[in-house]
Amino acid sequence: MENETKEILIELKMMLDKLNYPVEKPLEFSFIESITKENHSEKLQPVISSVCNELYQLCNNQPDYLNFLKTMDGFECNGLILFSLSIPEPLVKNLFVMNDFYRNNDDFINPDLMKNLVIGNDSISLFTYNSISNLFEIRDNVATENIFGSFDNFNDFLREILGTVK
Repeated sequence: MENETKEILIELKMMLDKLNYPVEKPLEFSFIESITKENHSEKLQPVISSVCNELYQLCNNQPDYLNFLKTMDGFECNGLILFSLSIPEPLVKNLFVMNDFYRNNDDFINPDLMKNLVIGNDSISLFTYNSISNLFEIRDNVATENIFGSFDNFNDFLREILGTVK
């Protein structure tokens, strides 16, 4: 699957370049090491600690997602966004900031998003990773219990969402 990931990422980079979108730098090796370790600091807020644990599971259960991060730290193209892990907001949407918002705000905490790691979005959908079922899901942005598609691997998921912007 690693070769398939490389092919998809080459296509993605060419598409971003053609449409004049920036290609984000890959994650630093030290950052990759920190997210692939199971034990996270006890000094973290409970919500962020939970996000870190789910990210750990994602990177270990779905190595193609980790290969994606080793190539680019998220992207934005015509409203399609896969969140960055290391770039602070407001430059680009950050996975930690967005998941903290979905799980820890004063207005509304969505029970569907509490159980899933939100990894991106577009104008009508949220992209989540369910660490219990090990599935990538495309969910309705408003009625988040509605799932438009489930994928057991990152490559199929990425191909599906990229098909909306080509």
